[in-house]
Amino acid sequence: MNYQTARQTILKHIPTLTGWTTYPDGIATGPHPPWIVISFRETTRDTTEALAVTTHHATLTIRVVGESETGVNIACEKLQNAIDGVSPEGMSALVPDVDSGTYPSELQQPHTSTPYIMRVLSWQTGWTA
Repeated sequence: MNYQTARQTILKHIPTLTGWTTYPDGIATGPHPPWIVISFRETTRDTTEALAVTTHHATLTIRVVGESETGVNIACEKLQNAIDGVSPEGMSALVPDVDSGTYPSELQQPHTSTPYIMRVLSWQTGWTA
C-alpha cells in the first residue's frame, strides 16, 4: 500500500458532521470556523538491513475549531467514537495518541472579538509495505 491509498482509506472513516466544514488537506481555506481540519502524514518507516521498507508509521491529526467549548467537545466526541480503534483495510488500528483538550485559538470571532475554541486530536496507525 502506498501513502495515497493509505490516506484515502483513512479518510473514508472520518464522519461528516452537520454544521462543520471539513478540510481534508491540512489547511482551512474558508472565511471562518466551525472547521474540522484533517492532516495525515507518514512519520517514520521500519526497514531491513538492506533498507527495504517493511512498515510505514503514520499520524492522523484532526483540529476542531468552533465558537464554543461545548460545540467543539461534542464534535470531538463524535470523531473519537467513529475513529478510536477502527482497523482500516490493510492498516493497523487507529490508536488514540494525543488530545490537547480545549483552548482559545489565535483566531478571533469577528462579531465578539473573543477567540474561537480549538482542540487537537491525533491517532497512530501503520501499514506494511
